[in-house]
Amino acid sequence: MTPSTSSWSSTLTSWHSRSQSLSQTIIPTFTPSFDTLSLAVLLNAPAENSGFTLALFSQPTEDGSGTRVVAVDALGHELVVADQDATGILELARKALSLPPTGGFRNTWIVRHPTTSQPIHRLFIFPEQPGSNPYQISVQGFTKDSRALQRPVQGIDELPEVLWELVGLVLEAREGANLGTSRDEVSLGKVRDIVDPLF
Repeated sequence: MTPSTSSWSSTLTSWHSRSQSLSQTIIPTFTPSFDTLSLAVLLNAPAENSGFTLALFSQPTEDGSGTRVVAVDALGHELVVADQDATGILELARKALSLPPTGGFRNTWIVRHPTTSQPIHRLFIFPEQPGSNPYQISVQGFTKDSRALQRPVQGIDELPEVLWELVGLVLEAREGANLGTSRDEVSLGKVRDIVDPLF
């Protein structure tokens, strides 16, 4: 099979910059919990062995009319994700659940690279039923330039498009995280306590 030459794209690009600071919305005091997690993304890399990228929580609105998705990014910013963006990201995550298991450690899809020790992005997708265990899918060596896998997974020799798009989107939550930007350690501490069992 000839490797795809398509470039990464998504209609949900810039979801992170479209999100609102929690303090500017009608959501009451944000209390993250494991039971309200929809998606968590962790990072294992040589420079950041137990890194945190993103957590998406379902939170009730102040008027009780429904729920909104609150994101905590790699800097600890608490953001309300636009409804269309939240729906799209979580739909991609749930579509990824239909992918075949890789049979490898942490269910990892490994993108082909000339060097080893590539970062591993670990996605934990939570069922809609509260209290259910998450499903883990990992991607090692993600790049927006290539989907070719190091070895095929059940006849698939490229990173599936749904997973390629999803990882590219969640990595927006790491913008500025490697540039020495200040972090909200209080917010990060709360979320790290919640996702700690996933590491």
